[in-house]
Amino acid sequence: MTRFRADRIPAVLALVALVMVSLSTGTLLAQTPPPAQPGARTLTDQDAASLMDRFRQALQSGNRSRTLKLFDNVRMPGFPVFRDELSQFFARYQPPTSDYRISQISQDGALGAVVAEFTMEAVPWTDGQPVLHRRTQVRLVTSWDGKEWKIADLSPRSLFQ
Repeated sequence: MTRFRADRIPAVLALVALVMVSLSTGTLLAQTPPPAQPGARTLTDQDAASLMDRFRQALQSGNRSRTLKLFDNVRMPGFPVFRDELSQFFARYQPPTSDYRISQISQDGALGAVVAEFTMEAVPWTDGQPVLHRRTQVRLVTSWDGKEWKIADLSPRSLFQ
């Protein structure tokens, strides 16, 4: 039979205290929410206004490539079809005038959303064709690519038809 030695009580108490502290720290760490994803970003009012300004300026430049660079071609459903519709739009119409007024900004996880009243007027390259007038509510779904916000979806897609 092992005899209990009184001189080991402080060491045993210290060991028990160390185990208790380790367990409670582990429990606290387990309850701490995980940090935000690296590179995650919240869509701000300023971000939304900047993206809408870049969209407006790209359209008004009449530059198809500059406009398409604003879109996330990986996340955007049906991007090839959209790219072709935008190309046809720039082939049919002179650079349009456009304006917007943001009415709502929101975020769901990694994706943001911008809702805006959007107006656009485009004069056709061919004489005798009617001027295109658009006044509609647009919704941009946005994604952060690590450097800037991109447009991951646009509705209505008929904006450029």
